[in-house]
Amino acid sequence: MVDSNKIKLLILWDILSRNTDENHAMNTDEIIVELAKRDIPATRKVIPSDIATLNAYGYEVLTYKKKFHYYYVVNRPFDMAEIVMLADVIKASKLTGTQKKTFVEKLCNTLGGYGTANACKNMISFDTDKRGNSSIIYNADAIERAINANRQISFLYFDYDKHHEKVYRKDGERYTVSPVIMVWNRDNYYMLCFSERHDNIITYRLDKMDSVQVEKTERIPRKEYADFNSEEYRKQVFSMFGGETKNVTLSFQKDMLSEIFDKFGSDIKVKEYTDEYSVTAKIQVSKTFYLWVTGTQGKVRIVLPKDVTTEFNEFIAKIKESY
Repeated sequence: MVDSNKIKLLILWDILSRNTDENHAMNTDEIIVELAKRDIPATRKVIPSDIATLNAYGYEVLTYKKKFHYYYVVNRPFDMAEIVMLADVIKASKLTGTQKKTFVEKLCNTLGGYGTANACKNMISFDTDKRGNSSIIYNADAIERAINANRQISFLYFDYDKHHEKVYRKDGERYTVSPVIMVWNRDNYYMLCFSERHDNIITYRLDKMDSVQVEKTERIPRKEYADFNSEEYRKQVFSMFGGETKNVTLSFQKDMLSEIFDKFGSDIKVKEYTDEYSVTAKIQVSKTFYLWVTGTQGKVRIVLPKDVTTEFNEFIAKIKESY
């Protein structure tokens, strides 16, 4: 049987974390009642000493006195706004509805009992009928273990047919790659990796990967493993289907400034002219990049290099031919 004195402080912290906040404190008698429910004996004289011990070791418990001494916990791993933002990311993912619900509830529980109720009450879920992939979390775990152990991974990769049944690429042959990092982009989770068949980084969606295995083979030696800059990569790509990276000069109208900073980061150098602005940035030139330029309806123009402007004009010409 566990000695109640050895776990008393843990139980006391759990009670205060779950049942108090800045608007809901517990007095000494209420704490004693809750401890008794868990077969932990306590007295009014001992509770203040236990609270002092928690505070001494970094478990902050605040107190005030009216007719009785009251105690409450304020500091949480996350505040309400952070929980809501993280929950939005989870709900936008390709996880199953059950997994989303479980993860969001775990997040909300870090707020304590009253905070959990308020957070869940104020959260709205959209697209609840969307099918998810329950293997995403296990795929992410396998990839993370492989990266930490400097190992390759292998997996099956699939698309869906019109009946939403899996159709495996390469006739079900396994892919073998050297993972670099995982990134979140536009509601999807991607693995960036190297393969013996490609010189540049390639990407795969975690929700379309199946039977992921950590291999005994070490990853292909690449310097990018140690110094890969995910934020710099984010600025270069317009989707996870990037192309060759080039220095591209763009001219754009004033009302596009915010979007330019969103795309390329707040540290991008912007040049101002009489009636327009320009930037030069490293961009992975792809159809997605051209579609973004097209979607601005002339507010953004490609200036340099010449081969990119030529390719863009050919891209537009092909679109016109189809209509």
